[in-house]
Amino acid sequence: MSYYAMVLAGGSGTRFWPMSRRHLPKQLLPLVGDQTMVRQTVERLSPLLDPGRIYVVCGREHKELTARELALLPAENVIDEPMGRDTAAAIGLFAVFLEWKEPGATFAALPADHHITDPAGFQAALRRAFEIAQQGALVTFGVTPTRPATGFGYLEIDGDRVVRFCEKPNAMRAQEFVAGGRHLWNSGMFVWKAAAILHEIETHLPATFAGLKRIQAALGTSAFPAVLLHEYGLLPRISIDYGVMEKASNVRVVRADFGWDDVGSWTAAAKNRPIDANGNVVEALSARVDTNNCVIISSDDQHLLATLGVEDLVVIHTKDATLVCRKDRAEEVKKLVDEIGRQGLERLL
Repeated sequence: MSYYAMVLAGGSGTRFWPMSRRHLPKQLLPLVGDQTMVRQTVERLSPLLDPGRIYVVCGREHKELTARELALLPAENVIDEPMGRDTAAAIGLFAVFLEWKEPGATFAALPADHHITDPAGFQAALRRAFEIAQQGALVTFGVTPTRPATGFGYLEIDGDRVVRFCEKPNAMRAQEFVAGGRHLWNSGMFVWKAAAILHEIETHLPATFAGLKRIQAALGTSAFPAVLLHEYGLLPRISIDYGVMEKASNVRVVRADFGWDDVGSWTAAAKNRPIDANGNVVEALSARVDTNNCVIISSDDQHLLATLGVEDLVVIHTKDATLVCRKDRAEEVKKLVDEIGRQGLERLL
């Protein structure tokens, strides 16, 4: 069977400021383990797919860094978007390319910034998803909830069918979802035939589909770069979840019980790091007195971070910026990034 994977590596990772910057986003940082998030994602696919069947879609400004990080892939398999237009456009772009290259092919669309503790389990689930997608279904991966999280979207399921996609709930609704047993976390990972997802885009996002078909018509011609630049910039900015998956009818689910985490904040990244006797995660030159349950990380091993009488804080230090916030506000760092931009401090973003 003609199986491929596209890795979505176009995000900016603002919740990981100040380590993550516009020129060096989250997926190009070793936030969990010694390797970058995007390299870990590609290496998880390697036992299942030949390097030539793994593609990475990234921002144009990150193509050189991404290609250098992924020397295990053919250089042409790192595809750069002219500009960010969210996941419906990126997935649609890859789908028209793949359907042009190999009609009838099936591919997985996988974010570059997830952490998975059981790669073999992931590969088994992906094989199953490929098999189901061969029947024409759109396949998503659902994670069994371990807590009533309000930061994830949910899938309401009936057996292996997705009844509906649920937006991020409030605390009470999240508790109901977990207690009821009919909801899984939406992992944001998908598998489908290129033709199947293009059909859904045509149905639910006709303006996007029209632009993609004009791009596809230019593939293999000298006009392609200019057509791509013009048409891609006109595509609506919308996610594949909102634009397509919430409206599609033939959606199946494969359980993603392989130790999944979307690593969406500094507190999430800290869960996969060693902790000291006081519950602190420390990767810095540090002096601590009465410091408990903190995340203390620095990129400068000559700069001392000293803490006294504090708890439940995130402290992230770089050579030109330092973040201090409560752990329970770590997912809101984007608000701070927006404020820094409003103050005209673009050089620090």
